[in-house]
Order: sequence, then structure tokens, then C-alpha cells
Amino acid sequence: MSRHFSAVQSTTFDAPRLVDEAGRRVYLVSERRAGGGCACTGLLRVEPGETGSLQAAFGGVPAGVERLSVMLPYAGVFADVPVVDGTVPVPAAGRGGARRVRGPLDLADVAPSHAAALGAYTQRLDVGLRTRRAGGRVDISLDTDVLFRLDSAELTGGAAKTIAAAAADVAAAGPGPLTVTGHTDSTGSAAHNQALSQRRARVVADALRVRLADGGDRAMSVAARGESEPAAPNDSAANRALNRRVTITFREQGAAAGTAAPDALPRTEGAQGKAPDGVEVALPLNRGTIRFVPGPATVRGPFLLVSLAARNTGDRNATILDFLGQGVFTVRDEFDPYARYGAAGVRLLHGDTAAYGLDYELEPGRHRCLCDRLLNRAIPPRSEQVLTLWFPAPPAGTRTVTIDVPDRLRITDVPVT
Repeated sequence: MSRHFSAVQSTTFDAPRLVDEAGRRVYLVSERRAGGGCACTGLLRVEPGETGSLQAAFGGVPAGVERLSVMLPYAGVFADVPVVDGTVPVPAAGRGGARRVRGPLDLADVAPSHAAALGAYTQRLDVGLRTRRAGGRVDISLDTDVLFRLDSAELTGGAAKTIAAAAADVAAAGPGPLTVTGHTDSTGSAAHNQALSQRRARVVADALRVRLADGGDRAMSVAARGESEPAAPNDSAANRALNRRVTITFREQGAAAGTAAPDALPRTEGAQGKAPDGVEVALPLNRGTIRFVPGPATVRGPFLLVSLAARNTGDRNATILDFLGQGVFTVRDEFDPYARYGAAGVRLLHGDTAAYGLDYELEPGRHRCLCDRLLNRAIPPRSEQVLTLWFPAPPAGTRTVTIDVPDRLRITDVPVT
């Protein structure tokens, strides 16, 4: 088990994360004040038949937090672990490097944990609408290729559905001010793009006022950023399309916005199955056969917790490395070279609404998924790995959801409890 619980493939217990569902936050293992490195067990050796203890320190968890969920790589989530006062226990049998007997962690040498708000990202696949949530702030991004013709600020006939979906999300979030901002790609002059983004933002704002029942009382401002704030590098047609957008930004006052989604699911080229049996997949490059079996999807406050077992049904080791990931540019349009090697590409579908896994910000513009990020451990025959997946909770009353990796696998009828 030398590298089983490490986020960086070291021999330390540095990968656990604490999830505070009520506070919508995640805590990472602290570093030591003196000398750096994680404030955690390192170089643990456990012989067959022995029991060893793993310890990790999380400094700075606020007073008053009574329960947290503990997330471990490949092992799932231990929910509602009580937070109690007490001394650090002496580790059970088990020795470290050079066969030294271990002592308890020294909490005087613990720096505060990195703590971050948990963010949510959803996408209406049918109307070109993407929603990001973090820390109470909501950013809805509308693709202007759906709203407008090239170099135009006149709404197309198909724009009404997209604006209606955005208005429904704004209304569900409760009253409060909002800002409508126009953005373009870098094609054309900066002055032209600035003026075009201004005109498009005003048109969208006017259409929102008509759609919102309380539009007359809602403080709505309009801004234009032209090409100055790209969502992705302007180096390809796909990225330039991401940069052509109008965003609606506001603070969430009520329940998480969610509108009824249509019943039809988007098309897929991947293997398909239903819960509880899941779906069996022959992995590419002759890497084995895996049956993906979902557990129930459990609503935990504002989030949905889903377990997904990857069972090796073949007769040799199998690995799911890069099968459940996404591209090196994530759904937030950020570069992450490890996003393809974990479970970041798994999403939930409710009709044509796709919800992606929760994430958190290590530093501005650098989000990491609340998931297993490196699935490079081989799964022996007749064994399984348990993957933990966190999503924003679906609209109230949702009974089932669909687990989906675009054009790789899809499992429908996963019950929501």
C-alpha cells in the first residue's frame, strides 16, 4: 500500500480530503510548518496480517463543525464522521522507513489546511447554456453562436429557448442584482469587438427583462469586455466559439437553480446499460474488460454523492487510466494535464442537462475535481475499485439520473435517494 493513498504518487498519506457538505467546502491535508511536506503518515509499511494506522492533519477547520465526510482514493467516502475533541492517538502496529516504530503526529507542526469553496458546473446541451456556481456566485454563459448570426446583434429565431432557460435559472435563484456582460473572440479589431459585445449584452438584457416576472424591480447592469477576457486561448475554431458568449452573473439567494429538463437524452456512441447491472466495457488498447456498476445517488444537502464500482470481469489485470477523464482543457476551459487520467470526465445527465463533478480552486484559474484524479492502479481479476463522484444536487423531485462519459459509456435509471 506504499502509494495507494497519495495524490502525487509518493509514499505518504497526503490524498484524503474532508468534505463539509453544509459549509460547501473541502479541506486538503495540511503541510508541516517546519521543513514542508504533508502533516501525515509517510513511508508506512504493513506486513501481511498486521494492522497499521494512517494519520493526516487538517489545520484550521472552523470551530462548530460537528461532522465531516472523509474521502479516500479508491476507497470511497466515509460519511458523517464526527468531529471530537481529544489527543492525537498513538498509531497502531506498523512501522515506517528503517523499521522505526511510529509516534503520533505533532499538531504543533501543522499549518492551516488549504480550504476552498466547492463549485458546480452544469450545461444545457440543447440550448448552448453553461452554468458555474461557487461560493454563492452564479455565472451563466450563453453561446452567442446560438443567439446571433455572425457579426450581428440581432437575436435569431432559435435564441428564445436559450434565453428562456437562462431566465428560469435567474428566477429560481431569488431576487437580487445581476450583470449581463458581452464577450467576443479576437477576430477583428479590438474596437469593433468591444462595440459588438456591448450591443449583444444590451439585447440579451432587454430580452431577460421581458422574460423575468420581476424584471422591472431587478437591478440589471450591462457591461462589455470585447476580446479582453477570453475563456480559452483564441488558437482554434472551437476555442474561439467558447469566447463568443454573453454571461449573466448574480448572487444566489434561494435554492440552487434548476429547471425541468426534457426526457430525451443526447445521442452517444458509447456502451449503454441500466442500473443496477451497469455496463460492461472492453477497454481500448486491449487493457481488459470492466463492468461499471453504480450505487445509489444520495442527496447530501446541496450535493449528490454517487459511488461507481469498476469491476474487472476479465482474467488479467485491467486499468481504467484515461477512460473516464476529459481533455486537457476542462469544462471550465482551464488547462489541466491530469484531467484525462482520472474520473473528471464523468457527468450526470437529466434529460439534456449535464452536471459535471464538483471542483475546487487551488489558486485563481486552477480548479481541481473532487474525484479520483489518477486512476493508474491495476485492477486484478475479480476485484474492483470504488470511485467517488460528487455532483450538484438535481432539481427537487428527480427520481433517477444517468451516469455518462461522452461516447464511452452510459448507465441510465440510477436511483436518487
